[in-house]
Amino acid sequence: MRQTMERITTRVGHRSVVGGGRPIACAFTLIELLVVVAIIALLVGLLLPALAHAREAGRATVCLANQKSLATAFVMYADDNDDGIVSSWTDRRDHDHSWADWPMLPDGGYMSTYALQQAKDTEGHKRGIRNGKLYPYLENVEAYHCPSDLRARGRGVAGAIAFRTYSMPNWVSGDEKWESYIGGHTVTRRMSAVQFPTSKFVFIEESDPRGVNMDSWVMHLDQEKWIDPLTVWHKDTSTIGYADGHAEVHVWQDRRTIIMSRNQKFDVPCPGNADWAYLAGAWMNTKRN
Repeated sequence: MRQTMERITTRVGHRSVVGGGRPIACAFTLIELLVVVAIIALLVGLLLPALAHAREAGRATVCLANQKSLATAFVMYADDNDDGIVSSWTDRRDHDHSWADWPMLPDGGYMSTYALQQAKDTEGHKRGIRNGKLYPYLENVEAYHCPSDLRARGRGVAGAIAFRTYSMPNWVSGDEKWESYIGGHTVTRRMSAVQFPTSKFVFIEESDPRGVNMDSWVMHLDQEKWIDPLTVWHKDTSTIGYADGHAEVHVWQDRRTIIMSRNQKFDVPCPGNADWAYLAGAWMNTKRN
């Protein structure tokens, strides 16, 4: 039977074929486009937080591995130095066995505080790390830096560039005058004198806004009061290295600790603070141990 002039339309993908074989394009309506855009925006909104969480989890994993490497190097140093432990100080002009040295100039001189504040890169900081006593036991300068530490890009609280993330508490062969000032009895200079090394911390994350983590990390031991703040980059946690060579992620309990550390505030009183109590108990030669 002969076809009439009636149009016969057949859907093919996104195009229509009209009797006679001529294709006609079918466009999206405005409402359809808006629906597609809304769905894409919804998917992006769901995926971005998950991606950010995964990225930070990866950084925290690197940071924990750094702490493990540093704690292991700490133990190795004592094994090679007749039970003597490296100093928590970070200036070999004051304590020659400082684990890391003060940032240095290319000619071997030391950078001034002004030079640190004006620095445009981290090379001086890396030279200081390489000149420290612990570096022969961990010859990877990146292991001294947490990838969440934005100071290396000048994005810290005060904007000064810094590189070394980790600090050591003053009880680790640090400065005797400081130890007396904060309420400790004496610094510990030999590994064999460290009681319960699995619970005594030797490395902690710090984010000093002054351009470098200065000297040893300190806190008051004779009163519930911080001196140096901590860091809380990893979802309100920090990584900590211990005297037996292990490292772990520690969750801070007191909201005041988190606020102090985010704002990098010094000399903050902390009565009844469980975080202060934890670190005071992990300090050697105090009334608590």
